[in-house]
Amino acid sequence: MADLDLQQLVDFKNGLICPGAVGESKFPLTAVTESTNFNFNTIGAVTLRNGTTTLGGGLPGSLLGLYEFRDGGAGTNNRLVAVSGTALYYLSTATWTSKRSSLTALSPARFTTFLDYLWMVNGTEDTAIWSGAVGDSFVTTGNASGAPKGQYIENFRGRVWITGNTSFPDRVYYSSRPTATATPVVTWDTDVTTGSWIDISPNDGDNVTGIKRSKNTLLVFKRNHLYKIFSSDESEPDPKIYVGTYSNESIVAYKDSVYFHHPTGIYRLNDDGIENISLPVKDYLNNMSASFYTNVCGWTDGECIYFSIGDVTANGVTYSKVTLVYNLFSNAWTVYSYPQDYYFACNYNDGSTIWNLAGGSTDVSVINDGTTDNGTPIIYSLITRPYTFDGLFSTRKRITKLDIVHNKMEGGVLAYRKDTDDVNKWNDIARIEKSTSVIHKEIVGNKIWFRVFGSSVGDPFTFNGLEILKISSELIG
Repeated sequence: MADLDLQQLVDFKNGLICPGAVGESKFPLTAVTESTNFNFNTIGAVTLRNGTTTLGGGLPGSLLGLYEFRDGGAGTNNRLVAVSGTALYYLSTATWTSKRSSLTALSPARFTTFLDYLWMVNGTEDTAIWSGAVGDSFVTTGNASGAPKGQYIENFRGRVWITGNTSFPDRVYYSSRPTATATPVVTWDTDVTTGSWIDISPNDGDNVTGIKRSKNTLLVFKRNHLYKIFSSDESEPDPKIYVGTYSNESIVAYKDSVYFHHPTGIYRLNDDGIENISLPVKDYLNNMSASFYTNVCGWTDGECIYFSIGDVTANGVTYSKVTLVYNLFSNAWTVYSYPQDYYFACNYNDGSTIWNLAGGSTDVSVINDGTTDNGTPIIYSLITRPYTFDGLFSTRKRITKLDIVHNKMEGGVLAYRKDTDDVNKWNDIARIEKSTSVIHKEIVGNKIWFRVFGSSVGDPFTFNGLEILKISSELIG
């Protein structure tokens, strides 16, 4: 039996790469095979994520819309609005206050801001606008007079665009440009033959599922195609991109790129083309429920892109209320398990801090705030790649002394499994105590995985890795 050199396992810069994404012989030394509620935002280290807190108390039902309206004037009419049940609410002194009632149940609401009005569509009610002033109501007159009903709304090239009309589900309507007056207004022409609209491959067996303004085009999504509108006079008659999305809420624009979910992966679209960036987390995407495709919700905090994808069973383990997280700077993936699935998200400026909000079946949550998930502990787990230490699968390794390096991780558990163990069988090594604590434990196997797991209600801690202080190997057979 030959002694091996001391080894440090302290670099995790590649983040999560699922076992199904790459063979063991090619698995990066700086990646892990499971990461639940950790992030890799500090290059090389692993840090517990922050928690979530409830904003404004509960709502009467699952969230059907969430949006921050910014008043372009003095800002006195800035409003955070949420649709739940059959009403729209605005946040007033940390309390949700009803503003628009008698909405059709289960109809998702979408919004845009134009001419200092909050515009709202939900596919069933007439398009309505609100100034944001507490004393004003939603109206269907003025700029909204004659506007079509629709499921999706956006502003682009100085016009409002609405699509997802029940009678013409592939028709994208657009308003006039604002009048050159002291109080600009827009008008609508929805005539079925001569009106202001563009049909996007009508009656092709698929309907429009979302729209998003990008830096020089209006992107129109169907489930398996993506079209571009350049102006009211120019659009693509046929798609050049044969992938789309089932969920308007999965579309996230950040800087010069647009990200979105499709059943085949998470895609990034920019001037360089379109790219599937989600191979490292394919085990989660391939095993999510198809019934959740229309509910996928995405958002960004400027450092990461988030995608809520529901419950997932991957590699024999069930993960609850999964959100996939992609770091925009390191390209590393991880997985968060939140207390609820999120269906809508937006930013929210409370006057001193810009927060990321996401809402689901019970409430609107402030993301990355606090040390618990609305008062409940944050459950965490991380599994390393399989280590051979000497580069050979055929030799048996024997570890007798090791050290875990961390910052404030006391109370967690360090465990291991070897190649002859069941995939979900873990053998405890020790409960984690001091920031560096030498552990005497005999661990024998050709391949060895390590795992840290536990729950936390304290400040986020950092797992820096392991030091293998005494190890030997021998050839068996």
